[in-house]
This record gives sequence, structure tokens and C-alpha cells, in this order.
Amino acid sequence: MNKDIVFWYHLPVTQSIDYIRDCALKAAQLGFDVISHQDHFLVKSDERGCRPECWVMLTAIAVLTEVKVSPLVMCSLFRNPVLVAKIVTTIDQLTKGRVFLGIGAGWWQEEFEAYGYPWEPPRIRVDKTIEAIKIIKMVWTQEEVNYEGKYWKINNCRLVPRPYQKPHPPIFSGGHGPRMLRATAKYCDGWVPQIGKPEDYKKKMEYMSQYMKKPGKFQWGNVIDVWEERDTPEDIIRKIEGFTEIGVKHFILYMHPQPKNLELLDKYSKVVSYFK
Repeated sequence: MNKDIVFWYHLPVTQSIDYIRDCALKAAQLGFDVISHQDHFLVKSDERGCRPECWVMLTAIAVLTEVKVSPLVMCSLFRNPVLVAKIVTTIDQLTKGRVFLGIGAGWWQEEFEAYGYPWEPPRIRVDKTIEAIKIIKMVWTQEEVNYEGKYWKINNCRLVPRPYQKPHPPIFSGGHGPRMLRATAKYCDGWVPQIGKPEDYKKKMEYMSQYMKKPGKFQWGNVIDVWEERDTPEDIIRKIEGFTEIGVKHFILYMHPQPKNLELLDKYSKVVSYFK
């Protein structure tokens, strides 16, 4: 047993909104600690895309349950950073501290172009994401903010109210590239990538730790793909145990196929109960 482990349930967001809600309610009943939601607009198949708007659905789930909620991860380029700060603060106040901010730089060019967002080179997307994180943290923690960066400018900005969690809700990144890894280490509170082997994860941990002021407080997480036809609950337990040995504490279970998640929750809840 390891009561320090935090289990996330990643919603089957390609399905109907009613089905997604039902899965969220069931996951909460089964003992998951966090419910997460992709931030996409397109729907391409049962395994790719997203039907609900991320923050609207997370707010509903947060009100309907007692679990924490988080995007996994929010695209920083879809919304003004001060708007993001306001959205997260509203959920944080409503739930008395049950929200995380998962953030990333975006990757799906087809989606950007379909919805009228400019598709820019990785360097610019990462630059904008770093600026967004800085602005969000500033308006969360300062009385009044004036900021002029390369991409964003705010004047006499006051966020009322400020977050319930102090100093602010935890910020998780899912980035993989060297620049995003360094930015995650410097400006975020946790990392939630998808890495298959503990030895590969450990190399990233060692690299990122060089850039942290307080590495002991950083929260390490990993997305675990769970496929019904491939993985038994015992397989997933063994995989998680391998990552706990190197200090990973947050585990996001992403169950496939998505249309069978209500059934799969019963099957793989054994993983949660084993560690709890």
C-alpha cells in the first residue's frame, strides 16, 4: 500500500457528454483522486478528439463530485492567460481548492487551422506558453500586475478574488522538448508526461532537477495507457510499482477503448484499491 500515490482518471472525451459525465461520477465513487480532461475541439474518431469544452466540463464535474479536476493538458494558445487565471480561480474558489492547471504548448496543427488559430513554429508556441505561465502566476499572487513581454501585455491588472489555494493552484506541464522541460522545472509545480519505462523517466528527472529551486517539492506524474485487450490490472500494478521506485507519485489512467470506459472502470479500479 502507498497512500502517497495520487490516481487520476482521464475522461473518454470522444464520447457523448452524458457518457463522459457518468464516467466521471463513477470514477469519483471508485476512489480516484483527480479527474482530467483533454483540451481539444476536433473529434476524429473514438480515440482522437474531444466533444466537451474542457473547462466547462471540468467545472460541472467539480461541482457534481468531491474530487480534484485538471485539464490534461490545456493548450496555452487557445485562451488569454489572464482569462485562464480567472477561470481556474473561479473553480478553485467554488471547490475550496480542488483544481490543478495542466498546461502545454499545443501540437495538433489540423485543429489550430480548423478553428482559426495561427499555427506557429515550436519555438514561438513554447515562448508564448512560458509567458502565459509567468502571467498566470503573477496575477494569482500579486495585488496588481503590469507586464510587457514579447507576446502579451497587461496593464494595472487585478484579479479579484485570487485563488483559494496558496500561493496558487499547482501547475503541471506535459511538455517533452528540452526547452519545455527546463521551463517546467523553473515555473511549474509538477510534470505529467507519458513515458513507458522508468529508466527513461529517470533521465528526464535528472535533467529537470538541475533547473529547480526546490526539487524536493516537485510533483512527478505519468500517464499510463490502459488497453483492455492487452493489460490486466496486475500488469498496470507492476508498471506503477516500477515508477514509484524512482519517486513518481501521480498516475493518470487513460483507458481504451473509450466507448467501454464505464465497464473498464470496474475492472481497473482494482489498481486504485491495491495501492489505497
